[in-house]
Amino acid sequence: MIDVSVDIDTAAVGRINNMLDRVAKESPKRLAAETRRAAIYICTSLRARTKKAPKRVRANEWSAEPSQKRPQYLSRGGRMLRRWSLTRKLGTPAQYTRDHYVYTNAHRGKNGVMVGKNAAAEKRELIRAHGGIPRAGLAKKSWGWVMKAIYNSAPAGDISWKRTKGERRDPRQFVRGLFRRTASGAFAHIHNALDYIFAAVAPGAVAESIDAAANRLEHNINNHIQRAIS
Repeated sequence: MIDVSVDIDTAAVGRINNMLDRVAKESPKRLAAETRRAAIYICTSLRARTKKAPKRVRANEWSAEPSQKRPQYLSRGGRMLRRWSLTRKLGTPAQYTRDHYVYTNAHRGKNGVMVGKNAAAEKRELIRAHGGIPRAGLAKKSWGWVMKAIYNSAPAGDISWKRTKGERRDPRQFVRGLFRRTASGAFAHIHNALDYIFAAVAPGAVAESIDAAANRLEHNINNHIQRAIS
């Protein structure tokens, strides 16, 4: 049996499980191998349809405003910097806010008030300097973690992972792959709960991935059964 936990209708994997039922009846010794193969095919299809993130955050993934913390301005090398608060991963459980200083054309007027501000230019500088996505290929890589866990029958968390400086979360905690032989056959589970995974997967891509995996599995099963009876 195949179980896919990536926010899709469970009926989407019904075709694959029907094929595995056929294997269980006609070639039971191959059931475990075909169950594992089906799970790998699904992950391969999902990885192929997962987009790599852009180098910079998208407009709907961040917000920024001048920071109210002091000092709000600094002078460095004869140029003025203004303090901004940048919120990343907007609207997700991983949302966070940090302050950064960016160059500004603002200066103090005769009355001591800062004049000459250009918020649009400062935001562009803020994103240029601090809006990068260091793990741009992580969504694609996550399917590989699932496959490795299924293939080795070991938790995805066992895979080597090196955190970058300032990285708070271990993404492996949100990804699971499982394969087990059971008394009645075999079981495979695919789970990907990364908060940005479906921003990287195009609409309809999950269903397409299941169909592609089913077609590939069906071809292999038919060939094997045909050889067995010929």
